[in-house]
Amino acid sequence: MEMRDLLKSNEPAEGLTARALLALQAFELAARAGSFKAAAEALHITSSAVSHRIAGLERLLGEKLFERGPRGVVLSSAGRLLAATTGRAFGDLARALARQSSGSRRLRVSAVPIFASHWLLPRLGQFLGAHPEIELQVEASPRMADMETGLVDVALRYGDGQWPDVAAECVMDLFAVPVAAPALMRRLKLRGPADLLRAALIRVSPFGLSWTEWAEGVGIDPAPFARGPSQQKALQLDGMGASLRAATHGLGVALAFDPLVESEIASGTLARVGPGVPTRGQIWFCCRPRERNLPAIRALRRWLKAELAPG
Repeated sequence: MEMRDLLKSNEPAEGLTARALLALQAFELAARAGSFKAAAEALHITSSAVSHRIAGLERLLGEKLFERGPRGVVLSSAGRLLAATTGRAFGDLARALARQSSGSRRLRVSAVPIFASHWLLPRLGQFLGAHPEIELQVEASPRMADMETGLVDVALRYGDGQWPDVAAECVMDLFAVPVAAPALMRRLKLRGPADLLRAALIRVSPFGLSWTEWAEGVGIDPAPFARGPSQQKALQLDGMGASLRAATHGLGVALAFDPLVESEIASGTLARVGPGVPTRGQIWFCCRPRERNLPAIRALRRWLKAELAPG
């Protein structure tokens, strides 16, 4: 389904185009957020107005675009086809407007929260000092940034780099390493992998390696590290940043990303309790292929690679 299908009407073109664009805007926001309420908040109108615009769009197309259920709305098959088109179209419009804006070159970056807080933000002053002409906007988000919507220029993603329609370059290899507060290590006599089960294991799901994968990687029996009744002392958290804070306060042993934990190691708030194991994913620098050589994107990529170069 293409947006030109919306023009198949006897209504005067000016009125149809204006209404269709408003309806498409509401549809695009609702499709991306999975919520009429979120689209309404973004547009500063009521949820009822969003619903009416989308209902008009459905009548115009003769297709149902959303399936409405108790937990919100999800795209129908026709809605998914239209969303692929509107995402590209509104993304192109957003990028065109950004290019027309005067003065600084705006660069919008989405980064994995643990990478943003523990590596990127502490160093950004150097990049901004070297490139005062670039206006940088950074979003730390665990969600997979959608490059085609035009809301993000660069994404620093965690994964294997196999994403369609994205130029991805690996910038950091990661290793899962157990870390704990030195006071906890002394109290429980934690000297290596075999000692870890004396402490609570801090779990973060679904990010990074599991404790059983780490145990297999270092060559010890993974069964005692499995989640369940056999491993009673455990703490479940929803992010690696929270797990590191919990470990710092002596609540247990966390699996951290090396080298992102280097600042805590250097300050002495945490210490490694065992060897590191390669993780399933790495940190990747991602952008739209056609924009890879834009000056601001090229400058950020070069700076990252220089900062991460060995030695």
